[in-house]
Amino acid sequence: MPLNNYQKMCYRRFGAIAENAVTDRLKASLEKAHFEMRAGAYLSCVWVNTILAAVVSTAIYVNLIFFIRIDFGLILLFGLIPIICTALVYFYHMHMPARRAKARGKKIDMHLPYALNFISAMSSAGITPTEIFRSLSKQDIYGEIKEEALWVYRDVSIMGKDIISAIKANIERTPSLKFKEFLQGAVVTVQSGGALKPYFMMKAEQYMRENRLTQKQMIESLGIMAECYVTAAVAGILLIIVIIPLMMIISGSGTDQLMIMYIFSFIVIPLIHIAFAVVLSSMSARV
Repeated sequence: MPLNNYQKMCYRRFGAIAENAVTDRLKASLEKAHFEMRAGAYLSCVWVNTILAAVVSTAIYVNLIFFIRIDFGLILLFGLIPIICTALVYFYHMHMPARRAKARGKKIDMHLPYALNFISAMSSAGITPTEIFRSLSKQDIYGEIKEEALWVYRDVSIMGKDIISAIKANIERTPSLKFKEFLQGAVVTVQSGGALKPYFMMKAEQYMRENRLTQKQMIESLGIMAECYVTAAVAGILLIIVIIPLMMIISGSGTDQLMIMYIFSFIVIPLIHIAFAVVLSSMSARV
């Protein structure tokens, strides 16, 4: 995919330096995340974004100093704003490819058992591996596995590689350990003279069995989380809401208890629900 005008500007300014500063780790992360951008161009954009963050945050800091009367301690404290903002922007962009690759790996693992059933069915019909990957690359229901299959078929049809070399290349760039294991097994099976049909059927059954076990564990975990939610976020909150007014009535001076009530209502209760939402989101992302 061609670079946009902003990316072209970044590459013109820092491209020569960035190409020499690119690490193998960044290249691998970009490839696994399917970033359609050279590593040098991406690093150039990271540097420009970091410089812009430093300039903007420094301008905000200067305005705070000259237009708002603050003491010396706050001046030193606010002096951390440019440093923190610049560091956050840099590390966010540098780690974004790895995070996106990890997210792709989870999506591949989620669809892998069902995609292997498709591969096993086509192999049983006598379809060649090249045609299997071509057909798989057209199936939208398999999510990121479709993209992995498309890269394998692209290497065969456009780059002129044989199917084994194309699979080996995809082993190096796929972010999913399960899919990598499956492809490595397929290569070993072919090179050792074995038949792919029994191997595909065996792996499809294995991953479906593991998927059922994972789903069962997920349901049990959700049951435990539901009980914790009812206890902590429903019954516990109702109990505290009842106790605080009673303490106000008994003590006769309810200023402190009223402040506690406000803190509990507007800070503690939302934080409890946000915490449960984050935990449930992380649990569902692993399935």
